[in-house]
Amino acid sequence: IKDPNPTVYQLRSPESSHTSVCLFTDFDSNQVELTQITGPEWNVVHKTNSTVLSMEILGSKSNGIVTWGNASDSGCADTFNKTIPFASSSGISCNAKLIEKSFETDMNLNSQNLKVIGFRILLLKVVGFNLLMTLRLRSS
Repeated sequence: IKDPNPTVYQLRSPESSHTSVCLFTDFDSNQVELTQITGPEWNVVHKTNSTVLSMEILGSKSNGIVTWGNASDSGCADTFNKTIPFASSSGISCNAKLIEKSFETDMNLNSQNLKVIGFRILLLKVVGFNLLMTLRLRSS
C-alpha cells in the first residue's frame, strides 16, 4: 500500500468491558510522539517503548504502536482523535472462528503444487533407477 492513511484500531475483550487493546498504524514518525499515549489518571495504560515497525529507511509511513489497559478505551478515543481517524468496530467482529470460516484456498493452486511435487518424486525415482541400472551393468 503506497502512502497509507494513519488509523487507530481498537480490540475489546468479549469477556470484560474493562480491557482493550489499541493499535496505532501507518503514521509518520514525525507525526506522533510516544509520550502522547496516555489515558485518564485512573486508567493504567501500558504501551510499547518504541514503534513496533519502523520503515524510516525506506521513507514509508509504516510505524505501529500497541497500547493496552484496564479501561474500555485504553486511551484510544482521546488520543490522536484530531489527527488520526478512529476505526470503529461497529458490526465488525474480531473472531478467529469467523475468519476461519471465510478463509478459502485456490483449488488450482493446490492441484498445481501437488502435480509439481508428484513430478519431482517421479524424476527422483527415474534418476535413481537409471543410476542403479548403470552401476549394475558396469559391474557385470
